[in-house]
Amino acid sequence: MDYAPRSYAARVEDADDEDDGVSSSSRYAREYNEGPAADVLGKGETAFEKMKELQDSRLITYSPFEDREDWELAQWLIDNVNQRAADEFLKLPVTRSRLRPSYRSNYTFMKVIDKLPTGPEWRCELVHTRGEFEDIGHDQERDEDHTMEGEEVELWVCDPVACVRELMGNPAFDGEIAYAPEKVFTDLHGTTRRYDEMWTGDWWWETQRRLPSGSTVAPVILASDKTELSRFKGDKNAWPVYLSIGNLSKEVRRQPGRHASVLLGYLPVSKLESFDDNSIGRQHLFHYCMRRMLRPLVDAGRNGVELVCADGQIRRVFPILAAYIGDHPEQCLVACCAENRCPKCLVPAKERGVNTRFPPRDHTQTTCTLHEQATGQYPPNFVAQGLRPVFSPFWAELPHADIFTAITSDILHQLHQGIFKDHFKKWCTVLVGKQDFDARFHAMPVFSGLRHFKDGISKVKQWTGADHKQVQRIFLAALVGAAPHPDVIKAGSCLLDFIYLAQYQSHTDRTLAALQQALDGFHAAKDIFVELGCREHFNVPKIHSLQHYIETIRSLGSLDGLNTETSERLHIDFAKKAYAASNRRDYTIQMTRWLQRQEAVIWFSSFLAWRNGNKHPVPHPADDCSGSDESDAPPPLPSGSSYRVSKRPQFPRRTVQYLQENHGAVDFLHALQDFLSTSTLGHQYFQPNLNDRFDCFSNVVIRLPPHDYMANTTSRDYTARIYSHPQRDNGPRTPATPVRFDTALTLFDEESQQRGGFHGLRMAEIRVIFKLPLHLGNCPHPLVYVHWFKSLNHFDSSVGMFRVARSTQQRRPNASIIPIHHLIQPCHLVPRFAKGPVNPCWVQGRVMTETDTFYLNRYIDFHQGNGDEMIMLYKTLSTLKSPIRFIIMTHTLVMLYIFGQPWQHRSKVIFEVEWIICIIYVYHYQTLPTIVIDTTNSLKIKIAIATFNSTYQSWYYKI
Repeated sequence: MDYAPRSYAARVEDADDEDDGVSSSSRYAREYNEGPAADVLGKGETAFEKMKELQDSRLITYSPFEDREDWELAQWLIDNVNQRAADEFLKLPVTRSRLRPSYRSNYTFMKVIDKLPTGPEWRCELVHTRGEFEDIGHDQERDEDHTMEGEEVELWVCDPVACVRELMGNPAFDGEIAYAPEKVFTDLHGTTRRYDEMWTGDWWWETQRRLPSGSTVAPVILASDKTELSRFKGDKNAWPVYLSIGNLSKEVRRQPGRHASVLLGYLPVSKLESFDDNSIGRQHLFHYCMRRMLRPLVDAGRNGVELVCADGQIRRVFPILAAYIGDHPEQCLVACCAENRCPKCLVPAKERGVNTRFPPRDHTQTTCTLHEQATGQYPPNFVAQGLRPVFSPFWAELPHADIFTAITSDILHQLHQGIFKDHFKKWCTVLVGKQDFDARFHAMPVFSGLRHFKDGISKVKQWTGADHKQVQRIFLAALVGAAPHPDVIKAGSCLLDFIYLAQYQSHTDRTLAALQQALDGFHAAKDIFVELGCREHFNVPKIHSLQHYIETIRSLGSLDGLNTETSERLHIDFAKKAYAASNRRDYTIQMTRWLQRQEAVIWFSSFLAWRNGNKHPVPHPADDCSGSDESDAPPPLPSGSSYRVSKRPQFPRRTVQYLQENHGAVDFLHALQDFLSTSTLGHQYFQPNLNDRFDCFSNVVIRLPPHDYMANTTSRDYTARIYSHPQRDNGPRTPATPVRFDTALTLFDEESQQRGGFHGLRMAEIRVIFKLPLHLGNCPHPLVYVHWFKSLNHFDSSVGMFRVARSTQQRRPNASIIPIHHLIQPCHLVPRFAKGPVNPCWVQGRVMTETDTFYLNRYIDFHQGNGDEMIMLYKTLSTLKSPIRFIIMTHTLVMLYIFGQPWQHRSKVIFEVEWIICIIYVYHYQTLPTIVIDTTNSLKIKIAIATFNSTYQSWYYKI
């Protein structure tokens, strides 16, 4: 039986026996095979089906509204108008006489809205606090002294089991929800694991093993984060707790418009003035409220509950806490440890800056230690492990849950705002100087979607996660030539590699090995910052947190589905908008009432979409919380199309002289003649000459090639826009649009490209995008005049980028005309900065014309990783001595030639190359290599050493 969305993976049992183990999807799934899982108990009726039956019985499709127009007006009022404005609008004579809605005022309008079905009901529970920790939440009925000092705080909660029931049973998620775990591999033989969705991780598989036969796991994902409600003034705060389930695809969970995350409750925000130690009092209050909030999960996690799932089948579901998302203070609060300790492992407080793995915290042992401390036994582990006196943590009674495994790595606060912004960027700014650093950022060439820091980065006062990602795209390029020591560049390259790899939406054993290599490289080079005087130590919690990224990915899947960016985005809908709809007095009850009405409208809208044959309303792209900065991304291309240009050219009927003077197309005619002489465009009546005119386009949108580590679904279409236009005058009041000729990776040799990677590709500057006139030939697609760069054969190992230069012929640009479908993807070339001040001409925007040597910026986006693993291999080989490097590179190229497989589908080839690297390295140095060798092959490496002679001879003769 198939439990996971079939569109995500090819099943191992469905593969052809003659398959060589390489798939275009590189995704083979092995279902849970240790017993029955997700057994179907019967057929049930979903909430949508019940609502349809009710409407059909009343013969009113839009009940409780009169018709479609009545419903659409109500939906618009709820989404865009506050209650006072809605009341005024509904009382207007023109509204009553012409629109004639079924509701005549805001009061009657709210009465109609309240008739709609809604999700779990809100309830308010009072919590009484006093100056003793054990008295938080005491039974007020047994308290005889009603004058005792303290305060009552409100805990607003929903039933978590009801929330899980709503998510599991929503028909809008049918086909995007999994009910059983699976193991996914990149090859048919099952040698390399792939981790992306939560059901591909180890946690679900191991949890399924502990449950009764036929059970269905509902991995509960919790997120909590305190946020400010008031703007500019005031001190109003809220502490929302969000709930989602790992059965849903992470692509669905990342989109707030899909409503795959629900608000579980509001924790009380109190100063607890009756406590001598407010911090410990707040910890007790947090755990007490969370314990009350999650109490229904205890019985449900032990015995399971029968739920009607999205596909209409009844299953026994066990909701179990799988992941807890929060920033570092929130993680320490959950783990009951001090903030100078790690919430996941037992690293000593003074050793958080070392590259060493420490024993993980144990769920049962920690619970026992807290209990012993509460009973006055004072165990030594309480102090040694940095625990706080919280004697009844909320997670102690949750069945099958390990809170220390559930705490997830946080890309936003640990990487972007933590290590990069708070540490590495500051260190480098001290070393380079603000003025020189700003000049380098100002001189960076433009790129689609890249923010141009015309004033540098030192003057930016408020940073967001998107701003950090923009800086990371060009940070290393700006650092080259200014760093006082090569190890600064090495540390920056390794750190950026780690940040980029951690954001992959789909991981394999090899990317995790690369992640570990990047971490090891950063730790090996980081001491240079101490030597240069910009850092005293590295005993920083966020630096230590990098040790847990790999284990979290293996356990729970890729981190883009477990990022705090999602909860930060949810604050807008569930906290800030709700507070703005209140009158700011006794606002929590008003917020819950407003949210319940919003949920009712959303539920009814989803129901109508389902009834009309649409699974769900199409979410807006801006709703994606994946962390990618796609605000200016072009719209998707039509199916089957690889490019798109405007219907009307922006520069019609341009002469050859115009192209030569404004586009720099000095060899346009000669290149066009060469193209026409070798093309098959039919009969050619005329030869191109200076009198011909060409319709030119300012840009083209192309479809990007699929990336093995991006989203595996087909719903997202990755496109990019390439510009090619001279300077344009925009009138007296608007500055002129500067000249822009983008660079792109283009197809140069189709036969060589079959080998994959950068083979057969070449960098080109896009000078003219034009349409061939009919009298020169029948060409249905536009053509592109380009200036070539030299081949990508010089890899600068000190920077980790390819160095490229312009290609010339007889001191003129090496120019050609190519079909538009030969454009593979845009590329970002950054100048090779020299030591000292930046050339003033570069700062004035002429960097592309004033320099001839560039670096291919592989940090510009994920799609620049077309040869990322080839670069990893180059970086590995560059660490070896010259003779052995020559041997390994020769053998690698020979094997690639023999197998003839594309690089991105060469798991067998790379596996064999790793064996060759290991064996030759051992033979040469008589020791184990410390370079990028997959950690999963360590046992095989030892076997290779033990049987060295015979093994090496067999590989030698095979080559």
